[in-house]
Amino acid sequence: MRSNNKWIFLLVFCVMISGASSSRVDGQKSREIRTSAEKDTVAPESKRPAPPADIDSLLVIHFHPEVQCSCCIKVGIYAKEGLERFYPKAYKDSCIIFREYNIDEDTSTAKKYKIFWSALGFEKFSGKTREFKEIESVWEVCEEREKFLPNFKRELDEFMNETKKKRSEAEDKKKVQQSRPKRPE
Repeated sequence: MRSNNKWIFLLVFCVMISGASSSRVDGQKSREIRTSAEKDTVAPESKRPAPPADIDSLLVIHFHPEVQCSCCIKVGIYAKEGLERFYPKAYKDSCIIFREYNIDEDTSTAKKYKIFWSALGFEKFSGKTREFKEIESVWEVCEEREKFLPNFKRELDEFMNETKKKRSEAEDKKKVQQSRPKRPE
């Protein structure tokens, strides 16, 4: 009889927990985090690079579930720290924005980015074009801050410079086409 009571209690407890988590509003807005601007801890005028001029804005997005492991928590903390450290002016001026999305609460955003679990991603907007990239290498160094930060900077620099490279290649191709003699009709 006591064994049955334990199972009934466990079953009721599980039902209550699942009911509480499913009662959340789907599509809840994300939180923008700008602790550096609020604390005013950003150093004045840095010589560190801002996003290329042909990028309108850039998002660094930390996707996470309601319950996070230590690695998930550190990825968010270290990514934000990387922005404050390597891109302080761009971060303070909101050229680069850090966002966190709870994928359990904001399922529509998770589906939009095709994210099913914890992730770190970069998204850039250039005119009417938007490009998203999930950064998988951060999970290899998520427990080691001294390895995470340079890896994060390298990944973000490469992502920002891809736009310059693609645009330059398109311009070169256009110049070559314009320089070819026209065929007589």
